[in-house]
Amino acid sequence: MAYETRRWRRPSFAAQLATKVVLVALTIVLVWIIYAYLHAFRLEWLGWIYSYLLPVTNALYGLVETWLPADVRFKVRGAISDDLGQRSLFLLLLTAVVELVLFCIFKAIGGVYRMVRGD
Repeated sequence: MAYETRRWRRPSFAAQLATKVVLVALTIVLVWIIYAYLHAFRLEWLGWIYSYLLPVTNALYGLVETWLPADVRFKVRGAISDDLGQRSLFLLLLTAVVELVLFCIFKAIGGVYRMVRGD
């Protein structure tokens, strides 16, 4: 009796797309829940996080002041102050961390599933 080896098949495009859609949807919901919890019950934590992100925001302002021409500086400064303050940076970082954690969980579940199946 010959030992039969199974070849790993790449999931179909539809399966990969469905997984990514679920990952994005879960990321959005979890980030919303975490931010709502922090805003409602742990506002001091948000203040602490924002204070640590202030140097990053100031460094971004410094880049704008250093590298952009004077006629563009004013427009970019306005966009940064409205859109890229500490809150936006925090939400971007939180989204990246949540997505990374969910991705690792998805990969671990897939590995356990393949191991149980015997692939």
